[in-house]
Amino acid sequence: MHCNQRHQVCVLQSHSGKLKHRYLAKPAVAGFFFARFHQSKGYGCACFHPLTRYAPNSVQENGVKTIVNRTVFRQQSGFIASYILYGIGLLAIVGAAYARLNTNAQQGQSVQDTVSEVAVQLEVIKGKIMLCAAVYPDGDHGQFDTRHAYPAPATTGNIAVISAVMCPTPNGPLPLALMPDGIPLPVSPPDFEEWVYEHTEAGGIRLRLIPRVSAGASPTRERLLRQYEGSIIANGDELVFAVLN
Repeated sequence: MHCNQRHQVCVLQSHSGKLKHRYLAKPAVAGFFFARFHQSKGYGCACFHPLTRYAPNSVQENGVKTIVNRTVFRQQSGFIASYILYGIGLLAIVGAAYARLNTNAQQGQSVQDTVSEVAVQLEVIKGKIMLCAAVYPDGDHGQFDTRHAYPAPATTGNIAVISAVMCPTPNGPLPLALMPDGIPLPVSPPDFEEWVYEHTEAGGIRLRLIPRVSAGASPTRERLLRQYEGSIIANGDELVFAVLN
């Protein structure tokens, strides 16, 4: 009598239960766990695995259960890992979208801040021009025969940057910055050159706002064109605000 499993122990035992002999079985087929009992000359032969106290059938059942449990665990682990990776990817997409929205919101706020600043500066400069004629009604710019009390630069096209514009007082030219309103001349926003003042006989008084770079500050210019529709025109990249016709 021999066992059919590698490295199993065969135990010979009498009917009274007395252990007679045990020896290492020679395997015929490997990989299966089972027990065989043989009755011969009053002895029983049972094959057991030497590393366990249980019969091979129990080991086989436990081994199968372990394999099944491991397979199920691996499948569940795979599903969990997939969901985790999906969640990470979803968070990345949401984060990128939020970053873009936040960036767009910041850019939109920056444009609106510039538009608001231009609006304030425009009113300050207009106020100084009107104040010049109101405080010094007898002044005369001497360039043409209309709107005598308002500044009119003695340059080609009667154009000058705002810091060089003079109010024609009876006592001589006075810089707009020194008007009695106590408000300094505004400094144009960073994306634009210094304000340009223009006073012609046919065109009246205009203020020009020119971007520092070609086609620059496009979102700001577009918003200003909408905000001052009817009193502003686009001349190339320049914005021309009507002050007095």
